[in-house]
Amino acid sequence: ALDATVQAQVLELLARLAREEGLSVLLVTHDLGVAAMADRIAVMYAGRVVEEGPAAAVLGRPGHPYTRGLMGSRPADPKAPWIPIPGQVPRPGDWPAGCPFHPRCTLAEARCRGEVQRPVALGEGRWAACWKAPLSPAGA
Repeated sequence: ALDATVQAQVLELLARLAREEGLSVLLVTHDLGVAAMADRIAVMYAGRVVEEGPAAAVLGRPGHPYTRGLMGSRPADPKAPWIPIPGQVPRPGDWPAGCPFHPRCTLAEARCRGEVQRPVALGEGRWAACWKAPLSPAGA
């Protein structure tokens, strides 16, 4: 919730301290622009990591429908249409069986409602917990 100038200064300070002191930095954010500066990203939905890997790979070629939805809900081109993720986030503690994202997922099938998918390796040191991973470039 910082203005752009202050945000850039804080992020540069964190990056410099990490570099100079050999530190790791863990950022928890909804801002994909901030997340893009990371080396690695873990995307969480309903308290579960649903995708994880190098930032450029995850943001460039999302393997989980939720990650893809996040990317589509904030298009890089300001003239592009905003595409919201359908449905509502479940109430905490009232998670659905199976994949927690299945009620909102346009790719959900029967097994998504009953089973939690184990991580699927996508190469490049990354994975996604989705029966449909990796998603095609068109998202289906």
